Amino acid sequence: MFTLYPHQQQAIEDLRAGRRAGHLRQILAMPTGSGKTVVASHLAHAAAARDKKVLFIVDRIELVGQAVRHLAGMGLSVGVLQGENTNFSRTDEVIVASIQTIRARSAPYWVDVIIIDEVHILHRAHIDLMEAWNLLPFIGLSATPLREDLGKYFTHLVRGPAVAWLTEHGFLVPAKAFCPGAEHIGRILDGVATRAGDFAEQELAAALNRKELVGDIVRTWQDKGEGRSTLCFAIDIAHSKSIVEDFTAAGIAAAHLDAYTAEGERKDLIARFRAGEITILSSVNVLGIGFDVPDAACAILARPTLSEALDMQQKGRVIRPAEGKVDAILLDHAGNTLRFGLPIHFEVPDLDAQDRPTTKAKRKQTRMVACSHCGFALEPDQRTCPNCGIDRPTRSPKLRVVDGELVAYGDYTATPAGVSVAQKRDWYAGFVWYAKMRLGKDREATLKYAFANHLDKFKGEKPAWSWRGLPPLPPSDEQLRWLHSRQIRWAHSKRRHQR
Repeated sequence: MFTLYPHQQQAIEDLRAGRRAGHLRQILAMPTGSGKTVVASHLAHAAAARDKKVLFIVDRIELVGQAVRHLAGMGLSVGVLQGENTNFSRTDEVIVASIQTIRARSAPYWVDVIIIDEVHILHRAHIDLMEAWNLLPFIGLSATPLREDLGKYFTHLVRGPAVAWLTEHGFLVPAKAFCPGAEHIGRILDGVATRAGDFAEQELAAALNRKELVGDIVRTWQDKGEGRSTLCFAIDIAHSKSIVEDFTAAGIAAAHLDAYTAEGERKDLIARFRAGEITILSSVNVLGIGFDVPDAACAILARPTLSEALDMQQKGRVIRPAEGKVDAILLDHAGNTLRFGLPIHFEVPDLDAQDRPTTKAKRKQTRMVACSHCGFALEPDQRTCPNCGIDRPTRSPKLRVVDGELVAYGDYTATPAGVSVAQKRDWYAGFVWYAKMRLGKDREATLKYAFANHLDKFKGEKPAWSWRGLPPLPPSDEQLRWLHSRQIRWAHSKRRHQR
């Protein structure tokens, strides 16, 4: 048995309190480094002590072995339900199953408790199981429970400690980010379509898998990566292989890994990465979840995404502590950090039963700004870059009156009418998204639309010039209502002029 930290024990107590309150469907949100698997193992051990059988469901085949090792390490008898590796019996205390095998073969009917790992990746087979076994308790585990409709299937959320708290107390290392070419990438993304809430992969790859952009990834790592063991998150296989080829050509040991890599080769590549024989390990969708090499201290973010969950899963791979490791570096060629912030900014929103993102989750996002000199990701209120020491440029202030007080145009510290700069920036990014995604405007028309609506919303205040390079952000319900009211006003005005 592992000794629990106080925050892990508290999570267990909160789940038990939720069960006593009548909640059969609970989610435990535990960030990277907080011991989510340790807590799950203790829950399984406690169930086994009461002669209860536990079904532990994982999303990916490669996570089966990892879960078996953890649970067996707790002294539990563990069976496996996964393809050709299936081997379990009714005497097993825990059965580790892949959701793919459950979908194909069904699940053992004699279990008493079901734990779903990575519950933010909820399959139809998970939902079918919950509907069929509506009297059994289900516990979903996730570091990023941001799926838009989780509140339809789970009634209670237990939050573990925040990433900021874990970092402050040494369970995670702090991360610093560089966002080279963020404005250039933002302009490129203007022409990329979105599907199912994220950028369309084929269009994204066509836009970004270019020699000059891949070359910039290598040059930036040579300049800022400090020779650290590095994980690279690419768009698709061709993009990842292009990155590896350029690193190799520069004399840097690099390798590519994807879902089609044979199991033996995968294990060999990861072992060589752990041993330091491979410095850069580039992947497509296989290192974001369940990959645990704490020595990795640098991440190359080469895949732009609108998914905060995907962004956090990727960043979480390099913030685990290790001997001699004091921090992590994020080389963000995708601009994701400007959209979602650093790991310490991540907070778990309330469960949402609707088929849309929660406005609360959006309000908690921290929009950052890249230093125009070195690309270092700055907090919205930072005036001087801590990396290069150069002040952020500002335009000459022009005084104007708002609510009887003098404030300055372009002053990042000015917050007339109680609205913060970060909130205004989110409104501007929402206007950009609406013009591009809903109205189909081109870049120039989109920027004019966002500018005009910002003037209208904030009583003549101009948006900051640097915001033109920000990626679009889906508007909140409040923003959509405001835009809708302006459309109605415009339509009424047009009818009056036609009379």
